[in-house]
Amino acid sequence: MELKCVGYLVGESFCDSFQFITNEELAPKRLEYVIIKGIASSDEEVEVLAQVESLKAFSDVLSEDQEYDATTKLLELNYKIPLKLIASARVLGYLDKDGNILLPRSVSLPGSPVYLAPDELLQKFFTHNKKTAIEIGTLLYRPNVKVTLDPNGLRRHLAIIAQTGAGKSYLTGLLLEKLVKLGATILVFDPNSDYVLLRRKRNNLREFSSIAHNVTIYRIPKVQGRFSDDMIGGVEPYSIRFSELENEQIAEILGISEYSNIRDAVERAIEELRSSKIDFTPNELYEKLENMAGIEEKEEEEISNFEDYEKRLLKEMEKKNKKKYPEETTIGARKALKYVKWIKDYPIWGFKDISPEKILKPAHISVIDLAGIEKNLQDLVVSKLLNDIWTKAKSEGLPYPLFIVLEEAHNLVPKEKGEKLKSSRIINSIAAEGRKFKVFLIVVTQRPYKISSNTLSQCGSQIIMRLTNPTDQTAVKEASEALSENLFHDLPGLNIGEAIILGRLTKIPVMVKIGERETAEGGFDIDLDEEFQKALNHVDSIIENDIEILPDFGSEI
Repeated sequence: MELKCVGYLVGESFCDSFQFITNEELAPKRLEYVIIKGIASSDEEVEVLAQVESLKAFSDVLSEDQEYDATTKLLELNYKIPLKLIASARVLGYLDKDGNILLPRSVSLPGSPVYLAPDELLQKFFTHNKKTAIEIGTLLYRPNVKVTLDPNGLRRHLAIIAQTGAGKSYLTGLLLEKLVKLGATILVFDPNSDYVLLRRKRNNLREFSSIAHNVTIYRIPKVQGRFSDDMIGGVEPYSIRFSELENEQIAEILGISEYSNIRDAVERAIEELRSSKIDFTPNELYEKLENMAGIEEKEEEEISNFEDYEKRLLKEMEKKNKKKYPEETTIGARKALKYVKWIKDYPIWGFKDISPEKILKPAHISVIDLAGIEKNLQDLVVSKLLNDIWTKAKSEGLPYPLFIVLEEAHNLVPKEKGEKLKSSRIINSIAAEGRKFKVFLIVVTQRPYKISSNTLSQCGSQIIMRLTNPTDQTAVKEASEALSENLFHDLPGLNIGEAIILGRLTKIPVMVKIGERETAEGGFDIDLDEEFQKALNHVDSIIENDIEILPDFGSEI
């Protein structure tokens, strides 16, 4: 293959970097790839890949010491002023016979030619040949070079990091599409309904996507969120069996974690309900506390079936055999009513839990839509489901690898006060030991500095998109061993849909343009232009309808 020379090494050269002189016509763009000839450890000549990190143009004639008037006169002369264009490049390495990337231990000498890297060579560096390779996009500036990821890189967990609006949920959706087609089992905790449209096509929401039959959306009954059930394409109800929760969990939900007469009354009420073998919800707990507090229950207006009749009998028997409670318990029960009241009518409570077996199906994505529910209930949903799965993974083993997607992970496993969240504790455990039990995390966040370092530091690979907040940048730099100083400074300059991929997913760090996805995205931004126009059209419609019934004031004016 014929190589195009774009310059020659000048000045000082090192094993890991060099600079070369070029001109306006030949100069490669910043972040473009070039090659130089080098010597491998076997003394063979090899093509060493490097990436242009900076370009500098200057002139000895038009120096910074030149005065303005003198510069103007020089520019008015009818001759071309000589310019110098110097590019600096960072050495990435060369490929050995086994496809490994090694750094050369020899230095290229000044005067050596620098060539533009051909697409064929770049494909060897950034495109995996294995059938399970995950196509994620193309090289920045090289749309003909596909970038694929090694799925084995996910064994050490993955962090997807970007500020709001940079495209992280779009990228995550694309990754989920690719993984499920490979046979992956995926569980997504979705606090903003970003992934509930995976069953629909991106360019036509009326049509189902090719993975629609591989996706189940779970939603709390009567909590619609941002999209209707019909728009999603069908949902499964998500409920929690309240009576199966531990006393500690119930106390945390109610917000009475500290021991007091209130908690004592609640736990006593729970134990009595359990001893009567009633499969209770917060409604029954509330009624029990009313009874303990000495508050007369309202008579039921109508007995419509045998179950109502049976409940009525139980209540009447309870009244006849009513126990006397200590005054402190009665006072605690009365105070506890306000804690139970706010959750008792919440539609999440049912008489069955989701079985882990329903989640742990091959080639399947389960999305738990958490939009519209309180933060402490989100913590309950995540911690309970993860605890059931994690217990099964450690005791029985999982039939297939499980990938757990934690959207807005900084709320589930925060750096500060994380010990108060049950979800945080179990996520940190999975981050530390999950790979031993085929459980892998995909941590998605726009605020990496808020995430527990115990989780973020365990992510062996990172996909980082546009990030301008200095605190977040520093957190990413501390968590990623592969983020060089130069790549670190590139984070604010990334455009929407561009990303830096680091770690075990790729042979070397790479900057990519994210590819097209098939499925619809729930996390898109609204178009304010369209929304304003809809509002004005609505106002115009009201005015047109109302103007017909307005009285005619013409004669009075």
